Amino acid sequence: MLIGSGRAKAFEIKRLRQEASTREYFRLNSKDGSHIGVFSPPSTELNEQFIFLSDFFKKAGVTVPEVLFSDTKKGLMLIEDFGDNSYQFSLNQKNHHHLFSAAIDEMICIHQCPTHPNLPSLSETKMASQMHLFEEWFLVGLLGLKVGQVEKQMISNLYQEVLNDLVQQPQVLCHFDFETRNLMVLENGHTGVLDFQDATFGPIFLDPVSLFKDLYFDISDEEINNMLKEYISRSAELNLMEKLDIQDVRKSFDLTGLQRQLRILGTLSRLHLRDGKAFRLPDLIKTLYFVIETSSKYFELKDFAEYLKKKVSPALSLTLKGIL
Repeated sequence: MLIGSGRAKAFEIKRLRQEASTREYFRLNSKDGSHIGVFSPPSTELNEQFIFLSDFFKKAGVTVPEVLFSDTKKGLMLIEDFGDNSYQFSLNQKNHHHLFSAAIDEMICIHQCPTHPNLPSLSETKMASQMHLFEEWFLVGLLGLKVGQVEKQMISNLYQEVLNDLVQQPQVLCHFDFETRNLMVLENGHTGVLDFQDATFGPIFLDPVSLFKDLYFDISDEEINNMLKEYISRSAELNLMEKLDIQDVRKSFDLTGLQRQLRILGTLSRLHLRDGKAFRLPDLIKTLYFVIETSSKYFELKDFAEYLKKKVSPALSLTLKGIL
């Protein structure tokens, strides 16, 4: 496989962990070091966008892996190896503030990126369609629940409440899945950022809520508020928040989390039902917990929270018991 003007021959190939996408990853070890080989089917994956964003982000100072070789027609790439120390398995109660602070550096660097013709925007219609996956694939598809007219209206009201807030937020370039699965602890102390091909302009709290309400590492509500304050303070210094006119920052953060978590409930259900991948189904439990916890905080969403507690949560437990 060509790298620059020479050839690198791997003498050891190791398959890496399974992901929710159709991409496959391999570590290729050779005398020149290790690299990551990627098979990314061009029919289903955004390979050209990944290659573009790798270059775009590196020029903007974001710590992303360099694409060393690519054949987009065959869906093959060779990329820089960021090692095995993911945030998902490295975070603990002693280091999480330091690691989160380093991650915020990368997050803000992404949020500072300028517009570009190759960068999409997360429109209100798109955000709504993402939430609709919750009904189609999670409630009906996976759980087999019948959603009556009263429930449909309640869910529709929830969607509108969320969208009314998200469209008013400052719009910045977002990673879109800035979660611990996609962040790496690097030897130089920086945070490596992976899986950025879905980057899009969207609500400013989309990436903070992805990190601070992660499925794999819990921090207290007080810590979430403190990290959110740190993010806002550092963003304000760089004028990212100069147009921020939000009466209740934490509520905007929470509603952004609802949009994300409803999407995740739908996409992980679809991953199992359509693509035959059940390994992320256990994540539905924590995701639904987040939705119930957040909805319970706000009077206008309490009916939805009660619906989730009484009908949806028991149905999920029963469904997962029959699958896992």
